[in-house]
Amino acid sequence: MRIKVKPLQQFMWGYQEHFQGNVEFLAQEVFRLIGFEAEPNALLVGLAIPGEDVRNPVCLCPEDGRWTQEMFATLPQAAQVAYEQHPDQNLIYGDSATMEEKPENLRRRAITDEVKRHLSRDDELNGVRSFCSLAIPYEKYYVVAVLQVPVAQLERHPTIRYRGIYGQNGTTNLIERCISLILSEAAYELLQSWPQPGRMIGRDATLSAVEIVGRAARSLMHIPFISGDIANSGLFDRIEAVTKLLYERDELGRSSLVLAGPDDPNVQYVIRLADPVALGQTRWLRKLVEMSRDGAQLIIGYNHVYGLGSVSDVSAPPFVIDLTGPHEWDLKQGDQVYLRVRYGAARLAQEPIAADRFEDNAKRIFERIGDPAVARMNNVLRLLVGLKRGSLIIFAADAAAEAERLKGQGTRIVPTAITLELLERATAIDGAILADPDGVCHAIGVILDGVANDACTPSRGSRFNSAVRYVGNGTGQRLAFVISDDATLDLVPLLRAQIDRYLLQAAVDEIETATLDTFHKCRNFLDSHRFYLNQEQCDRVNAALERIENGPRGVGQILFATTRFMPDPAMDDGYFLETVEERRRRRY
Repeated sequence: MRIKVKPLQQFMWGYQEHFQGNVEFLAQEVFRLIGFEAEPNALLVGLAIPGEDVRNPVCLCPEDGRWTQEMFATLPQAAQVAYEQHPDQNLIYGDSATMEEKPENLRRRAITDEVKRHLSRDDELNGVRSFCSLAIPYEKYYVVAVLQVPVAQLERHPTIRYRGIYGQNGTTNLIERCISLILSEAAYELLQSWPQPGRMIGRDATLSAVEIVGRAARSLMHIPFISGDIANSGLFDRIEAVTKLLYERDELGRSSLVLAGPDDPNVQYVIRLADPVALGQTRWLRKLVEMSRDGAQLIIGYNHVYGLGSVSDVSAPPFVIDLTGPHEWDLKQGDQVYLRVRYGAARLAQEPIAADRFEDNAKRIFERIGDPAVARMNNVLRLLVGLKRGSLIIFAADAAAEAERLKGQGTRIVPTAITLELLERATAIDGAILADPDGVCHAIGVILDGVANDACTPSRGSRFNSAVRYVGNGTGQRLAFVISDDATLDLVPLLRAQIDRYLLQAAVDEIETATLDTFHKCRNFLDSHRFYLNQEQCDRVNAALERIENGPRGVGQILFATTRFMPDPAMDDGYFLETVEERRRRRY
């Protein structure tokens, strides 16, 4: 990647595009770590500081996104009115420093609120939700960092309802806590006088994606889980500590900690401690946890263990911390899991793979497979995940013939429908389970063969690479579920999403006539979909990039040169969505 110069029509500071890109990239990394399948978009909105001599009263970054100046035409006036009419204008603080800061703080809050309000129409039209940072004065502008996230993806993950410290009702989850920290990190960087925001990449003063996820999980474990008790001083680290300890050389088994008040009428004690044990007494707590196996539960508050017992079946389900094994625990309420922590890393609780993605993958690999067969395969996957051990199962259209061919390196069985008991016993030995797409097992303990290919990698274990060699790219109607010893789940192959070929062609056509000022949108689309381009399209796009990047440029212009396009040998027409005509021909 080489750097050239690029003019900014809506200039706030020299590294604003880098800063916007950094915020978006950080959000992408955080979402990946927590298992949130959504594509965030970052936007900077700058409102001129009163009295500053500027070219544009409002600036947007990126300039060439779907956001326009027209969307924010009334922002300067609206922000001023919102500031003047802010409900906290008449609030009087007890210390002079806070009173002196009040006008500036109210102005920044008013600007943030108005930016969010001006984005509400865009949110509705595009099915996104805008999250905004506090407005921060930088150079000549108040700058608001915005993250937009698809509503459909947000709604797949429920929120926790709670009552806050001032009695207000609130909702939150791990996603929202992460987004809040990403935007707080952006605001913090804007407050620094040096280096300019966006100028330095990966400097020590900024939080990494891993650090943000960790802080978000700790923040989530601070909310009030017990009705009537808001004094939660934080549970994350104390729960983490107890999951790491052995008890008389035994690792932690499955047990539950119920969050409740000591005198909750819904709690039925089997043993009530005369002197509650502090949660910070980790070894003592680990000993008490040992008693809570086999159905009994520890009753805990935010700081103490009260005893051993259970909660009435007719009461509202309390929040429960499920200790599922060494270094493993979940936060749940009833059947709803809100947070899953494994070896200190927090993630969303979700299906191993979304049902719609699994169905699409299976139906593209296996010809004419029906919905019942897909559902059975999906159930097998979830049963395997629940076993919590390394395992490998191959679904193959030619499973019966393969069981015969590989009988010298595996154990053939009478074709048997897969059950949980079969999986438990078959995964207790080395080798793969071989089944057909209808969920009928033909062999166990199979040592697979196959040819090494580009998807093999020394960074993964033998189980994964064995599946990759045997299954190939899926054209042989074979699909592998690989669960590694470290609980990593892989579907081999997991095909890329299908796209509309006409959208791809439209982007190629557009970039051929685009200019340096107008090519960014189609270039970004093509860059994120480069897998799908054929040789002829790659040639056309590369020629257009050469023309644009080597054409006339203004003074002070910064441009990231795009890596040139090459066709991917794995690409074929199966990665395009069917047209109406293709569906009609297939049907008849």
